Amino acid sequence: MHAERYRRRLDGHVSQGRLDAALAVLASWQASAPHDLEPELLRARVELVSGHYVAARARFLAAVRERAVPPALAAEVVEGLRLFVAHDALVQWAQAYAQRAALPSAEQARIAAALSAVGAHALAREWADAAVAASPGDGVCRVNRALIHQYAGEFAQASADLAHALGTPQESAMGYWLQSRLRRQTAESNHVAVLRACLQRQGLDRRDRELLQFALFKELDDLGEIDAAWQELSAACASVRARVPYDRARHERMFEQLKQPIAVPVAPPRAGDQVPLFIVGLHRSGTTLLESMLGAHASVHTYGESQRLGAALRQAADYHCPTMIDEELARRLPHLDYRGVRAHFQAEGRHATGDAAYVSEKTPDNFQLIGAIRHAFPEAKVLHLRRDPMDLCFANLREHFSGAVAHANDMDDLVHYHGLYQDLMTHWHAAYPGFVLDIDYEDLVSDPLASSRRVFDFCGLAWDEGVVDPARWSGRSINTLSSVQARSRVNRGSIGRWQAYAHWLEPLRRGLQG
Repeated sequence: MHAERYRRRLDGHVSQGRLDAALAVLASWQASAPHDLEPELLRARVELVSGHYVAARARFLAAVRERAVPPALAAEVVEGLRLFVAHDALVQWAQAYAQRAALPSAEQARIAAALSAVGAHALAREWADAAVAASPGDGVCRVNRALIHQYAGEFAQASADLAHALGTPQESAMGYWLQSRLRRQTAESNHVAVLRACLQRQGLDRRDRELLQFALFKELDDLGEIDAAWQELSAACASVRARVPYDRARHERMFEQLKQPIAVPVAPPRAGDQVPLFIVGLHRSGTTLLESMLGAHASVHTYGESQRLGAALRQAADYHCPTMIDEELARRLPHLDYRGVRAHFQAEGRHATGDAAYVSEKTPDNFQLIGAIRHAFPEAKVLHLRRDPMDLCFANLREHFSGAVAHANDMDDLVHYHGLYQDLMTHWHAAYPGFVLDIDYEDLVSDPLASSRRVFDFCGLAWDEGVVDPARWSGRSINTLSSVQARSRVNRGSIGRWQAYAHWLEPLRRGLQG
């Protein structure tokens, strides 16, 4: 009850924006319980809200490192370490945490998913297996382990886990969405009727409905039922767009701000630093395929979408934004200490990258930050994936993204964002000639040998023709929406895919041509 009183008082102050009063409550709490973890974590959260990112991050990491974490706070610790992109600290904590068995199985499974997301795949599997062993009938445990199996290319195991959960009281919309993606559906074997029945349920959560609609679209699309598929996709996108609207004016201002010249010195390379390979472009442009090819080289560690760059910029700016970048962070970019950006970036993630000479960063939205990349890492290689605009925009429209990709749910919004993207890439090429290599997705899948050789030459990597063989990628987890497609042989199957929906996509075509 002692702690509960402090929590209530703290919540009241924070909800009213009285942050100084909140800090006073925390000071009193800490004085009465100087060794407790919870008030220290909450103090870090209040500091973050107050605009002190560096202090908040340092406090949170020190608290987790130095104090015992009771099971009731384990989820808070994991969430905070991911918020601060403290991947190494998260892995170290998960390896050493002695009270894992005291956590609810579903919480263990969610922590496993968090570990997988930061590249600790073996440790993630260990936590996921323990969660399922403790509660074999728990749907959360099964679905989270299925996701880890999918990332690893273990599709039969993923299907087996989903089969244990779907159709039971422990089922989830996420599980049905994941199931739809594991393979191409056929007339003889699909889940269309089950998905339609799920969508008829009363009181269905809005986000669950969206997941089910995206899953039903995917299965109907596999079956060639284009009109029915489009209706489900349209309904899902309309729902997401209403929930997560795209702010055109804000993006226009931010993209203009990103073009402002950076006046501070370039950070010089340091001996022993890993060379970053930034793979950028719009989502669904082929970035995962290219990273898989690069990962076939012994000197390259493929980190995927690590978010380390955004975290290093927030650290240098002493500013937190919930997305990779916002207007305020963009405004601060020209004045940052890029030596500090470089040092923070290089120091984080060593649990995964080890002593690799090159590390790939496949966060597509980093195309917005090429100016910052040039100043923090002048030796970096930036690989820009381009794709036919119709194929690219339709590929975005048909995917279920997080709220950070708000432009992907409406054709007019896609046209608008695509225009901003093209304009910014033109600016980067003019500002930093030769720093960015453009790779066309169509070339990469039509002539993968020639295209990959061009990329490897640009990066200064020895090349062999085996880099285009998916068998060379089988040992790595691929934590993206493309994890299933990336396991198949390189092919042209996605070129012109929009044409089946040409009637419905006419507004998109006209907008892109205009």
